[in-house]
Amino acid sequence: MNLYADFGYAFGPQRKHRYYDYITKKTVEDFGRRDFTSYPLYVNQFSLAYAYVQGQYEIPNKLRFRLALHAGHTVDSLYNEEMKALQMIREAAIYYFFVPKLAMEAGIFPSYFGAEIILNKENMHATRAYIADYTPDYEAGVRLHYHVRQDMTLRFMVLNGWQEIRDQNGKKALGFVWSVNRPNKIVGDWNMYWGNEAPLGAKEPMFRHYQNLYYRIWLGKRWLIFPMFDFVMQKNNVTGKFDFVVSPAFSVRYAVWAKVGVALRWDYLYNKADIVPELKTGTANGWQSNSLTATLEYLPLPQFTLRLEGRYGTNKDAVFRNRTNVLVREDYYGIVSAAFHF
Repeated sequence: MNLYADFGYAFGPQRKHRYYDYITKKTVEDFGRRDFTSYPLYVNQFSLAYAYVQGQYEIPNKLRFRLALHAGHTVDSLYNEEMKALQMIREAAIYYFFVPKLAMEAGIFPSYFGAEIILNKENMHATRAYIADYTPDYEAGVRLHYHVRQDMTLRFMVLNGWQEIRDQNGKKALGFVWSVNRPNKIVGDWNMYWGNEAPLGAKEPMFRHYQNLYYRIWLGKRWLIFPMFDFVMQKNNVTGKFDFVVSPAFSVRYAVWAKVGVALRWDYLYNKADIVPELKTGTANGWQSNSLTATLEYLPLPQFTLRLEGRYGTNKDAVFRNRTNVLVREDYYGIVSAAFHF
């Protein structure tokens, strides 16, 4: 059995405002809601970012079955397109070894795509870069794992689609992952995705190709660097050309003491064609942002993480809301978070 929870309080300029909520599909009026993010989804209040409970049964090197249920603002935001009965499923998958080096996994499972995952405790920061809410956080399908050697794995996937439990258009997608795992030296993935993202009944396919490359690299005992790069190309059936999304990011962490560390992140996102649904602006320049994040981390126990974090971002167009509901170019907030797992 495993448990995880991430709870925090965020400070930001957002107050009361009226808007169309993509989660409830209604026009609502509430307090503290932020745009273009899964967490912090609300500011100036306590909130549960993410929590899950997981049960696992395993026969070593032969069979593993895992079932996990989850809740939180991150789930509300990222799973809003799924059926209500499926939104609470974090994982329901079986992992079967044909031989020690070759295994197959089938079901619903967390995604390998993207450098920063839903479990913020496992990231270097309490919050994620803007691109992270767009890259798939979960998948449904079949994955084949080939363990080339102890520190290297190849994964081949057939999926329902881009972050889809329920297949939206009946067109399956393909994925590939090359993983390197050398703890305290270098850990990371090279991910690729090919899929048809056209809506159901569309006459023409809408091809999407995605690549994601990231590596955690340890430079001695105190320094950790984390370069990340995301690239998307998608067919525009109106112009007949391909639109692009480019998002490099870089984090660095310094261990001040064994239980205390500081981390900085810069992330850039170019999405002028407005093809990212979670970051759709409807403005002339789409989404073109720079962001800086600073994090102070304290680890009183291996199972417990405390973070104090601040973030400041700018966009080329005014897309963020200030305290009086006026659209501005600047986005900022502070957050105190506590996460535990056991």
